[in-house]
Amino acid sequence: MHEKRRDVTWARAGEAARAALATMTVVLLAFWSSGQLFTWWQPPSAAITFAVMLAVAVPRALRRMPTADLGLAGAGLGVGVAAATGCDLLVGLGAWWLLGAALFALGVAVPVWVRRFGPAWRNAGTVAALPFMAVLVSPEPARASWDLVGWMLVAAALAACWSLAVRVLAGDAPAPRPPDEAVRPSPARRRVSTKMAVQLGVAVLATFAVGRWSDPGHLVWPVLTVLVVHSGNRGRGDVVRKGGQRIVGALAGTGVATLLAGVVGPGDPTAVVAVFAVLALAAFGRELGGYVYWAAGVTAALAFLYGFYGQGGASMLGHRLGGIAAGGVIAVAAAWWVWPVRTPIRRTRQP
Repeated sequence: MHEKRRDVTWARAGEAARAALATMTVVLLAFWSSGQLFTWWQPPSAAITFAVMLAVAVPRALRRMPTADLGLAGAGLGVGVAAATGCDLLVGLGAWWLLGAALFALGVAVPVWVRRFGPAWRNAGTVAALPFMAVLVSPEPARASWDLVGWMLVAAALAACWSLAVRVLAGDAPAPRPPDEAVRPSPARRRVSTKMAVQLGVAVLATFAVGRWSDPGHLVWPVLTVLVVHSGNRGRGDVVRKGGQRIVGALAGTGVATLLAGVVGPGDPTAVVAVFAVLALAAFGRELGGYVYWAAGVTAALAFLYGFYGQGGASMLGHRLGGIAAGGVIAVAAAWWVWPVRTPIRRTRQP
């Protein structure tokens, strides 16, 4: 019995390592190809960061997606990139920040709402939501221009193309198409998608408002925390359980990495190596269902990235920890009190 359990554990760890290796292959290829573009055409650094962050998330979203759904998912990715970039620019324009925040909240809510139309739309919505997380993490403010939107679309195309190439080389078989009755969700499931969309939209808008009032220079931490806590939401009990784990992981990862990033110094290549090493560990932990390790790894990687651009050290620790805590509280409160999906904690399962 123990040997069988040990074999299952090793098999699961091996599968997680294989998936993490595929993800990091895409990440490094996206970084390399973005660097080649920088050599010849000098795209904004925000586009390079955007390509890397998308490369962390897109391979998992596309790994087992049915081939028939890839076209709609690609369209969703393009729309998501344009919308997320536009919202981010509006938020950074000062006088337009409220409109940008409202559109950003709408932009992350709509991909959740479209789940009501079946598996193909659910897959497209999952991919369309990824740019809203990736666009938050640029360490340097981007200049508003049509060129920026174009470069962001190029960055997304690089991440998607490398993801599909690695999927083919790895031999990941597309998931089978579900039966007809699963393609047409019941009215109850449609109501759930609407409730979760409203919860996420309210949480994001509230987080923008609180962050703008309390710490406008560090909005990335509370808003990103809300998106991470609500990802894969299966009900309010699920948000409390997984959200608590993710908040603890994010606080720990950010705290340790912020202090270490202050040691290496701005522009130190060691910080870049640390970013990729931490992302690899985070990808491995995510495949094992380790919400704590995934949240810790992502926020730690961001702390090293910001440290590379001179935004590290103990002086930043309070801003980041406070933002993560505020975002986590708002995310859980929205799931618990805003049109809640009443899923008992004891019945929640990992996706």
